[in-house]
Amino acid sequence: YITETYDQRQLTDDDFLFRRQGARLPMTPTTFTYRFKLILKKNGLPQELNVHSLRHTAASLMIAGGTDVATVAGILGHSQPSTTLDIYTHAFDKNKKAASAELQGMLEI
Repeated sequence: YITETYDQRQLTDDDFLFRRQGARLPMTPTTFTYRFKLILKKNGLPQELNVHSLRHTAASLMIAGGTDVATVAGILGHSQPSTTLDIYTHAFDKNKKAASAELQGMLEI
């Protein structure tokens, strides 16, 4: 399985998702953060966002999409689903409200 990236370089299964320009080495965290901040600025997005915001957004979107807590916990690397529940309670609460409203509608209550 080989594909090309936006810069026409070959991407293989053992490649890094974020790698140093012109090298087959992983991008340093500092460089990634710097580039992330440039993207935020260029697109008029809030500068207080950080790379961890991407993780939080991904988890919230999975939960909003109905992914079960054990699956979300596994993807995030939480050893216990309770950790995920503690951090993302607000997202699960929205799902509970939506499920309750849907049930009420089906029961015509």
